[in-house]
Amino acid sequence: MDNKTFANQFLEPKRTGNLIQDLNPLTKLNVFLIFGLSAFFVGSFYYSFGMIIFLLLLAAFARCFGSFLKVYWKVLLMFGLFLFAIKAAFAPGETIIWQKWGIHITVESIHAALLLASSVCAFCGAVIMFAQTTEWSSLTYALEKKGVSHITSFAILSSLQTISDLGVNARVIMDSQKARGIETEGNLIQRIKAYIPVMGPLILNAISSVEEKSIAMDARAFSAPGKHSMLVDLPEVTIAEKTFAILVDVLFIAAVVWRIVSWRI
Repeated sequence: MDNKTFANQFLEPKRTGNLIQDLNPLTKLNVFLIFGLSAFFVGSFYYSFGMIIFLLLLAAFARCFGSFLKVYWKVLLMFGLFLFAIKAAFAPGETIIWQKWGIHITVESIHAALLLASSVCAFCGAVIMFAQTTEWSSLTYALEKKGVSHITSFAILSSLQTISDLGVNARVIMDSQKARGIETEGNLIQRIKAYIPVMGPLILNAISSVEEKSIAMDARAFSAPGKHSMLVDLPEVTIAEKTFAILVDVLFIAAVVWRIVSWRI
């Protein structure tokens, strides 16, 4: 690649070649948030389970199925099964299936448990899907183009990156502990004992990274007055993309209105 080709690639909007990943970050935020919230307003566990299947297919289409499922199956186990068990055991109902030790499992409680667990899992899946298909830097840049202060967008980006950086640093420190022959696996107590010594280096690394970021910000004239420039631009929002987002919003509003009317009736 010659110098001219290398320079020209920064003049073109940032694209991945995937329809979902190339959507504007704010459009994806709007659409996926509505996908998740719709599970609560439709009020049918068939719809919620269908939304979960739809998100899995969407993840495969967006070429992030592996990373999406790696996170999502933990949510299904942690929140889905837990909420289902608690709701099914203690929710009120008349048609009793099994009862003992104060636990009353009824047909009505199972129905309520399926609705709650599936709705929460669908919402979590939509949030995870947004995180898997969106770069945080692109999201904050899209917010800046809408008028958000660059200080606010940097605070959001820095907070999100700090969370991921802490996870990466923790894994690096744990691996170094393993290389020294320190037991880091086993039961819960052993894992807690192994993780306590990690907290010191982890906090020190976080403090040092703050200083490094402040130096980098000064070097890039972050606090200088005037309009800030970006190395890579985002693609323009097409008419089809705007139409799709508006259609999703209208359908969601219709679902909310229908739900409110059905409650009153």
